[in-house]
Amino acid sequence: MNINKFIFVLMASYFGTFLRIYIDNNFLVSLIGSFFFGFVIAKKFQKSTKKILLSGFCSCLTSFSGFIYFLYLLINEQDYIKIFLYLNLILVSNIIIMYSGYVISRKLT
Repeated sequence: MNINKFIFVLMASYFGTFLRIYIDNNFLVSLIGSFFFGFVIAKKFQKSTKKILLSGFCSCLTSFSGFIYFLYLLINEQDYIKIFLYLNLILVSNIIIMYSGYVISRKLT
């Protein structure tokens, strides 16, 4: 791997992590990340640029561990209806938001 690409991935990861800490809301972070993901995959970026943005920025912004930790807290409360609703809400809304980002990105090109 080229050292410049490695540095860009680190910088993108840093900004994604910083934004995640700044927002501090799992649901909102997930929606923002899904929109950005859909927006990026629709653009005609170079392969390395897409990898930097998706693997660096998006993966640190929408870390799966934050989502799992929130579900873990709900499981400890044994609130299974809330778990079911949250899982369905997060999955369906993220798919819709990702598709919206994709469509908006296509219209801007």
